[in-house]
Amino acid sequence: MTQVFFILAMLAVVVIGSIVHRHLPRVPLPIVLIALGILLAFFPMFWNFSFDPSLFIFAVISPLLYHEASHASRYWIGRGARNIVSLAILLVTVTVVVVGVLMHALFPFIPLALAMTVCAIVTPTDASAVGALVPKNDEFKIPLVILQNESLFNDATGIVAFELSLAFFLTGEFSVEEAANDFLFSFVGGLLLGAVLGFVVRGLMHLLMEFHDDTAFIVVVAELAIPFIVYFVGEEIGVSGILAVVAAGLVQGAELADIGLASSHMQLVRHNVWEIVEGVLGGIVFVLLGVSLPSVIQQIDATHHHLVWILVLAGLVLYLAKFGIRLLWTRYFVWMHTKSKHRWLDALMMTFSGVSGTISLSLALMLPKTVDGQPFAYRPMLIFLASVVILISIIAPVFVLPRIVGGQEEQERLKRTHRDWTHRMIIEGIKAVKNDPDHPSESGIVVSSLAEQLVDGKLRHPRRERDILAKAQHAEKTAVTAMHERGEISDKDLEEYLHFLDLTRFSFDNSLWKNILFRIRFGLHTLRHTEMTEGENMLYVSPLIAEQIYWRRAFELRGSDICIPEAVGYEAAMTVLKSLIKEEKAESGQAGTTRREVHAVRRFYNERHRRLTLPEPKREIIYQLFLKAFHAEYEFFQKALAEGKIPRDIAGKLQERVIYDEMAYLRNYESITDRVTPD
Repeated sequence: MTQVFFILAMLAVVVIGSIVHRHLPRVPLPIVLIALGILLAFFPMFWNFSFDPSLFIFAVISPLLYHEASHASRYWIGRGARNIVSLAILLVTVTVVVVGVLMHALFPFIPLALAMTVCAIVTPTDASAVGALVPKNDEFKIPLVILQNESLFNDATGIVAFELSLAFFLTGEFSVEEAANDFLFSFVGGLLLGAVLGFVVRGLMHLLMEFHDDTAFIVVVAELAIPFIVYFVGEEIGVSGILAVVAAGLVQGAELADIGLASSHMQLVRHNVWEIVEGVLGGIVFVLLGVSLPSVIQQIDATHHHLVWILVLAGLVLYLAKFGIRLLWTRYFVWMHTKSKHRWLDALMMTFSGVSGTISLSLALMLPKTVDGQPFAYRPMLIFLASVVILISIIAPVFVLPRIVGGQEEQERLKRTHRDWTHRMIIEGIKAVKNDPDHPSESGIVVSSLAEQLVDGKLRHPRRERDILAKAQHAEKTAVTAMHERGEISDKDLEEYLHFLDLTRFSFDNSLWKNILFRIRFGLHTLRHTEMTEGENMLYVSPLIAEQIYWRRAFELRGSDICIPEAVGYEAAMTVLKSLIKEEKAESGQAGTTRREVHAVRRFYNERHRRLTLPEPKREIIYQLFLKAFHAEYEFFQKALAEGKIPRDIAGKLQERVIYDEMAYLRNYESITDRVTPD
């Protein structure tokens, strides 16, 4: 049971960290997760936290790299093979040797072999962090592609260097020839094994498609198992399991490209599942680092009182030395494919983007806990040293890369442009179905649902909604009272209608206790005048529906019609709501602070008016109108794209939105049309 709570706590922290990052985007997500992990370390459940480090790469890193590889461009990998060799093999080797010797010279208490070990730990770059930290700018597209390709392959070099350096420390023996042979066998063997297993899996996927067994459940579950199987087989044979996973991912990526439009549902589900898996596993890595840090610092502090600060300095020196070598290497030993106007900026961007992340942390946690049956005294020190470098490599790009790459203002402009075109597209869909003379009731339902998308997902303010409702109801009461003064409705009708409005104010909140109270009240009232079955049904429908049926029948029993005063009151309320938006636009130049609340009140009035005065809607007509609206939206952005008014990437996002809206409607057809409730 403890393990279950442990896993749930980790997942909860990953979710909380993601929420915090969305509201504080300037703070890197890994930093947020590490901080939350440190907080977790103070709970008793995590005091004696430990796990098998050998399982870390198997369970966490292999699926992450497989997913990254399956989405990598095989075209750019082929064109950039020389850069992959340069950065993923030669640069890693030079960095481990040169920086390792420098660290041992400056900090003699770190043995040479362990200095190289910690350099091997922090040399691999994080594939997912590269894309997340680098602002989008087409001028730096090629350097970004080179970085992403490098990060897929330098993990294996780092792991081999880590194992050789650690073996050198434990045994005191090192052979250059043997190390080179081991590296070649591990590197080339891993790629070949992964490619072979990838083609085997590809053949199995084709068989599933031929026999029509390529359902989302079968294919996605099978694919989730691929990286674990490939990694396990690679490690058992003695080759690089990581590179085997990368090669299998590249082959599988080619398979997905060949599928094209076939099994579109499977591909959509696959994308969503992998997005969740990647987010969870990538987040857990940094939470584990945060959980581990307090105990690591405590162990170091128990050994030497001021060693922590010395290690912080050593970590800074290690990062700067690694930074300098990488800067010179990317400037003079990387082929940029095309001539660049800002070669040093390219090198700086590629250097700051060399983030140490998940693989580095995994290697640090894989350091042995015991050596010759005794606790490995250097383990806490090396983990902390690696953690310092990881944190610096994550924090530094956040402040520097936007200045190097630029594009922040352009990104903000694109966001505003995308938001503006999205609103215009939705409004076009609303226009296509609004005020349909043949189907006013169905049109109201569709327009109300589409208009929900215009409020930008902002939080609603209940108190503000109640204030807006009060203004609308005041206008409604004034209009209905004027009808009574003109003799258009009776005293009893006015009294009952004002009572109806008072109850409406409470049912608008839709709180739990009011919901139950109104269901019982309207159900019992209906039982007095109808059969038992209909009274029971009233207990199961929304109070907003039951209330309107209740009052319509109350008026009918006296020979009156609630629709007459309701139509006048509805128009008066809608006039007030429109004026609120106009006033806000006149004051601030835009409608924003009360837009969502006004829409909520307007939707409430539209629903009430439709149920009381309009014909009973038909689900088939609602379905047709939704499709008509989606078609109008599609034609809108397609025409804008053809006329060159919007960029292709924004048009693609608009198209994706229409497709997802249409799919969501088809899947939630019953819930969207549950407002169609017969008398």
